Amino acid sequence: MLLKLVEEKKKEEEKGQKVSEEEGRLIEKEERNTGSLSWKVVVFYLRAMKYPLACLVLALTVLQHGLLVGTDFWLSRWSEAGDRLAVENATEAERQNLQHYYVYSYTAMIIAAALLSFIATLVLFLSGMVAARHLHSCMLGVISKAPMRFFDTTPVGRILNRFSSDTNVIDSALMNNVMFLLESTFKCLTAILVNSIVSPIFILVMLPVFICYILLQRYYITTSRELQRLDSITKSPIYAHFSESLTGLSTIRAYRDEKRFKNHLLDSIDNNTLAHLYANTCNRWLGIRLDAVGNLTVFIAGLTALIVAVTSDLEPSYVGLALAYSLSAANMLNWFIRQTSLIEMQMNAVERIKYYSEIPTENYQGELPKAEWPDQGAVSVDNISVRYAEKLDPVLQNISVDIQPGQKIGICGRTGSGKSSLTLALFRIVDTFKGKVLIDNVDIASLPLDHLRLKLSIIPQDPILFSGSIRFNLDPHGKCSEDELWTALDIAQLKAVVSELDTGLDSKVAEGGDNFSMGQRQLFCLARAFLRKSRILILDEATASIDMETDDIVQKVLAEEFSDRTILVIAHRVTTILDADRILVLNEGAIVEYDTPQNLLAQEDSQFASFVQSAHH
Repeated sequence: MLLKLVEEKKKEEEKGQKVSEEEGRLIEKEERNTGSLSWKVVVFYLRAMKYPLACLVLALTVLQHGLLVGTDFWLSRWSEAGDRLAVENATEAERQNLQHYYVYSYTAMIIAAALLSFIATLVLFLSGMVAARHLHSCMLGVISKAPMRFFDTTPVGRILNRFSSDTNVIDSALMNNVMFLLESTFKCLTAILVNSIVSPIFILVMLPVFICYILLQRYYITTSRELQRLDSITKSPIYAHFSESLTGLSTIRAYRDEKRFKNHLLDSIDNNTLAHLYANTCNRWLGIRLDAVGNLTVFIAGLTALIVAVTSDLEPSYVGLALAYSLSAANMLNWFIRQTSLIEMQMNAVERIKYYSEIPTENYQGELPKAEWPDQGAVSVDNISVRYAEKLDPVLQNISVDIQPGQKIGICGRTGSGKSSLTLALFRIVDTFKGKVLIDNVDIASLPLDHLRLKLSIIPQDPILFSGSIRFNLDPHGKCSEDELWTALDIAQLKAVVSELDTGLDSKVAEGGDNFSMGQRQLFCLARAFLRKSRILILDEATASIDMETDDIVQKVLAEEFSDRTILVIAHRVTTILDADRILVLNEGAIVEYDTPQNLLAQEDSQFASFVQSAHH
């Protein structure tokens, strides 16, 4: 017997491992790219920046640094001209004219360079803001339209990580480093250009040094890029733990499990800090080697300039200019290597946002029905089969049922029988891969998704209230009058509760409606459903978490105010659906009974009858 149990357990584990390896696993492993940054990510970011703005920044930066080099050459020419006038015994007037000519020209060039620098920086940060806003809006738009399967398999910490840490990198750090990269890049190019003009041999001698810089950069970025990805991934469990701990704070305290949760948080922080530690270690490794190669660069630049000065008749002012640029070249090359590596690491944030901006979304396209649809509330389910993901088994199979306008249908069954899945199919939240659902003879698959959901009302087991006013929670679109709102509250027996509040309908609702009891929150949802005037109302175990007194209020309101509407009630307490027109009993995703309560109770082998008997004991 024991051996048989062990074998059965092994089979269950093997089956579970097989499912976890497929798309249908409960929690998806967080994606992590490897290797060098894809050019698709760069193009994605440039497109968000707007190509004209990016080209304008580049052009302004080129002009700015061109003018700065021109000012240095202008100073050299000024020095050379002054020496020539001294040799030629020029008059005081000639010296004054020469000085004015060079001073005014130099001043104009400096002012123009400063103005170009200001405009380039302004346009750069403006384009950065445009890109950040576009990427955030794009990701928010896609995630808000993502299928429920995405939220079922993605911890909230991962989503928070994208909208906080990754977005912060794009908002602030990335643009600063792009600015530094442009500055160091053009300063490197101008230093190389000036040294090449003064001493052409400089390029030939520096080729091996440039190769060393490139090898160092590629060797460093291979490791640092993966460490940055690890840093991004290891932040998600911290956000998830923080969010989940706040949600379940009362439960954690009730079970006195604070120490275990604290240790779990510390472990998550340690994992993230470890990635930081290794990233900083790699940075120090790079710094030491860049300093060594930089010193070699200064030595080579100075030596080549000295050789040219000794072996040619080049003006000393130009030799001095080359030496000045060679001293800055090493520092700028170091900055160039660091900034290219840092930007490639920070582009990981763009890479991660790009991934979330391209996840599959629900299909919101469709043809609008007539304006009064649905005006009756007839529902026809025609042989539908439903699953939560493509590689998962169906949760509903070959379901067919016709519901007449104004009928109240009670839906019951054991846990996992498919009760909630049937209502989710009406909202097109799950994948109906076979059959169709008709509401007033219109196939819901052909409708725009937002229009379909706008025409249906649901009262869930866990009532949902949003931060804001009571008025906003009852009528978020502002379509109802003051009298209609008070009428709805009166029907839900909440008028006295709201009237006692200082600001009435404008009173604030705390996050999640925590300043109201569970029963009151459910009654607010009932009032909201009344105001929507939907022809079809769905109650998904709406009274499972409330007391009997509130349950009686809900049942009374349904009987009196929703008598002309089609109501689908998923029952936690089967006694609440004894007054239904028909009872639908589900078992393992299939319909086993569909008849009036009286007929089902009269049958000895009826599952519904057994549920009622169990409820009375």
